[in-house]
This record gives sequence, C-alpha cells and structure tokens, in this order.
Amino acid sequence: MPAGLTVNGWTLYAHPLFLEQLEKLTLAVERAREKDPGGYASTANAKLLAALRKLMFEVIPIDPARPEFRQGGTLGPARKHWFRAKFGNGRFRLFFRYSTAAKIIIFAWVNDSDTLRTYGAKTDAYAVFKSMLEKGNPPEDWEALLWASRTLTES
Repeated sequence: MPAGLTVNGWTLYAHPLFLEQLEKLTLAVERAREKDPGGYASTANAKLLAALRKLMFEVIPIDPARPEFRQGGTLGPARKHWFRAKFGNGRFRLFFRYSTAAKIIIFAWVNDSDTLRTYGAKTDAYAVFKSMLEKGNPPEDWEALLWASRTLTES
C-alpha cells in the first residue's frame, strides 16, 4: 500500500464506508459554499465537517487508546477492539480501529443525520454499525479491514 498521511507517528487509513460518508458531507458543504460563500461556514454541515476533520487529523492521532474512545457493550462483548469518538453534541459517532504495533489508525464509518444516536432505535448509530459488522462490511479481521481501506491524505 502507498504511504499515507502520518500524524503523530500514526498512518491514517479510511474504509470505503467512511469515505462515502465523508464525501457526502463534503459535497453538502461545497453546495452550501456555492450558495452562500460568506456564510456557509456557520451551517450545521460545515461545523460537522470541521469537527470530524479535527478528530481525524488532530485529536484521535494524539492517542487513539484514550479511555473516552472506548465503547461500552453496545456492539457486543466480542467487539471491544472497535473504538468511537463522539462529536456533534453527542449525536454523531466516528468508529475506528488502531494497531499500536503497526502505528495505523483506520476510520471505518461515521454516522449521518439519518443514523443519529437514538437509544433503542433501529436507526441508532450503534445499531446500524453493529448490523454492518454482522454483514461483514466493514470486516472484523484487522488484515481484511486494512486491505479494504485506503490511505488518507489531508485534502
């Protein structure tokens, strides 16, 4: 795999599911910028994208093992190797895995406005991500997840 962006010694990767969500959010912000070049930065999507980029490129690479990123039992006891960062007033989750030995962080998926954190709902971010894992996309196996992912750039 080609060398990717390295932040604080961690090489950053992204699974296609994450990249799809990131692209949708980025396009929404670009559309808002076209409509209102002076005011788009104050839109909800622009703020969300800024918060997501800060997590990806600044906060998580400081220490992906921070206790605040550990998820409880919502995904099941066998899935403690998945981590998540909360943002957007606690409504959004960025799911990721990391390998200390390889110094790699893989961003797997981020929820959107259709899958906000709603306890007990079928559209809850955790319920949707758990269902994705049960279907094998993203893969549970580290090597398969890495193979399916792409290196990130800062653009």
